[in-house]
Amino acid sequence: MNKKVKAKKAIDEFQQQGFDLYTTTINVTEFFMGLYKVREASVAELEKLKDFFFTLHPFGVDYDTSLVAGKLFASMLKGNAIGWRDTFIAAIVLQHGNTIVTSNAEHFKRVPGLSVVEYS
Repeated sequence: MNKKVKAKKAIDEFQQQGFDLYTTTINVTEFFMGLYKVREASVAELEKLKDFFFTLHPFGVDYDTSLVAGKLFASMLKGNAIGWRDTFIAAIVLQHGNTIVTSNAEHFKRVPGLSVVEYS
């Protein structure tokens, strides 16, 4: 998280304000993809990261989310796709009736019905 200073700051601020925060297993995967591109994490680091991500109550992909993501990717976003990983993230957020907090609001604003808040 050291290189994700803006994201960590936004998380800390929302938690201090008493918001319940969530993430997706897709976001967790993206984080670890980036980490492992750079280096191998120690067991202690992995445990610390695991504990951190559990505080964000990660939602996974289920059957219904897969249907929403498939529909988004194939039809609603046709010609204006945001990529399959972000499509799944958007579908998870839609399925749970949450708002996505992102540094890439313009990207996610393309998804119909998705509530988007940008942090900087």
